[in-house]
Amino acid sequence: MALGLSPVLLMSTMDGGSAGYYGLVLLSFIVLAWVRRPAHGTIWCDNRREYLWMVAGMAVLLVGVLTSLVVHGIWKGSEVEKAVRFLTVGLILAAALRVPRHILAHATLGLLGGIWYAVINVAWLVLSTGERPATRQFNAVTYGDLTLLFSMIAFLLLGLRITRFRRIEFALKLVSGIAGVAAFLATQTRGGLLAIPFFLFIAMLVQGRRMNRLKLLAAALLLGVAGLIVASDASMRQRIHLGVSEFDQCQVAHLSDTSVCIRLQLWSAAGHMIRSEPVFGVGGGDRFREELAKLADAKQVTPTVARDFGETHNDLLYFLATYGVLGGLGLVLLYIAPGWLFARRLRLDMTDRPTRLFAGAGLMICVGFAVFGITEMMFRDMRTASFYATWMACFLALSDPLRLRSANG
Repeated sequence: MALGLSPVLLMSTMDGGSAGYYGLVLLSFIVLAWVRRPAHGTIWCDNRREYLWMVAGMAVLLVGVLTSLVVHGIWKGSEVEKAVRFLTVGLILAAALRVPRHILAHATLGLLGGIWYAVINVAWLVLSTGERPATRQFNAVTYGDLTLLFSMIAFLLLGLRITRFRRIEFALKLVSGIAGVAAFLATQTRGGLLAIPFFLFIAMLVQGRRMNRLKLLAAALLLGVAGLIVASDASMRQRIHLGVSEFDQCQVAHLSDTSVCIRLQLWSAAGHMIRSEPVFGVGGGDRFREELAKLADAKQVTPTVARDFGETHNDLLYFLATYGVLGGLGLVLLYIAPGWLFARRLRLDMTDRPTRLFAGAGLMICVGFAVFGITEMMFRDMRTASFYATWMACFLALSDPLRLRSANG
């Protein structure tokens, strides 16, 4: 239940996501202390070196953050805590592996709750203002990206029966996915469109490693349908045209305060910081904002950018600029370390269909955050860090191949 509530809390509140995360960590300790160990082969410490290596890889970010802060002689507890939250994937995973898969799988239905809250929230804002929804939980870009991610997972899990109400469950997932995509389009989030081909590719991998003609044709057809849906949405079409126009404008006046030009200024500023402090970075978010102010004085970014933007709208550039090479490497390993495990579980000889579906869903989260992070800072605050760690653990536990040996799996 705690896992299932996390998507709803993430999409509905500004503080509930963190509160739910702390509750989940506490429950994980309780499960590890009180729940009896199931059969051999279902606990993460039973020959689970791959999980230890994964956690070690995800710990590189914390090392990078601590090293940068120590070198610059400053301390920022919130930034250290955010890096620590990623490491709790090991704790939550250890607890989740003690829960039978058919019970743990019910948590995935919470993603549907997250979709429906987003749908209602976005619809209300659009109908009441007639403009692009200004969501308060996150900005419209992050909110739209998360809604799209939840929707793609709902579509992927259509072939998986979790409850005994097969038809109702299928219909609910299908309708939720469609409604979620509509809500995503209503947020007019252009960057999220980049992830759709990757999601389709993962869906094809789940069906089998070899890409035969039928699967390639199906993927091309689905991609074409997605393109038609986007092209038929007037607001999204207008946003895309506006982005192209703003990019052209930036070639002439690169200090314009438009959406695209602001991103280009932030990326240029991050590049300047990376060149000046390539090893240890500038030393955290506060120092990043100080450097932006200096660049504004030097007429390299506008005063608006220096005043209103404390991050880069790009995860990799931000972690490289603030924490240096270890920060950037740590971020990449946040994607690759769990993503590699999920990809390995999509082997052709993996005959257990639920395992493949859960592995595909986990891989979608890894890839989704990586692609979304190109044009938006997805790990801006602790809530998304908590969500990422929590659901990495959940889908790793659900797709663990050793569960096939357990009578309880």
